[in-house]
Amino acid sequence: MRLLRVGLALAIVAATIAASCAQADPQIRLSADRIPRHWKLEVQGAGFTPGQNVSSHLRRADGSEFPVLPILTDAHGAFTHTIDTMILELGRHELWVVDDRSGRPSNHVQFEVTFEYPPS
Repeated sequence: MRLLRVGLALAIVAATIAASCAQADPQIRLSADRIPRHWKLEVQGAGFTPGQNVSSHLRRADGSEFPVLPILTDAHGAFTHTIDTMILELGRHELWVVDDRSGRPSNHVQFEVTFEYPPS
């Protein structure tokens, strides 16, 4: 009986470890990697803890960082967010998001703010 309990406990631990290892890293993606100033950039995130806050980090082209922005994920661990490039300087910016519950960071993505507008 004792051997059965130990075996059951080990099976539960193994299943928990396997489930945590199987979780995909959180991912974000952008609607564009080059965007004109005064336009809007869409950010989509997935793979975060459902119904929890995530912290969005945006590094300016000069290397300094905007204050962290909290975003609430939906019931599936996803979110969408819009960045208004009107407040951004020209140049390459970097964005990543950290899952506040698990501490897991997303991939880092970069985008460039330009004065180049598409033809109308």
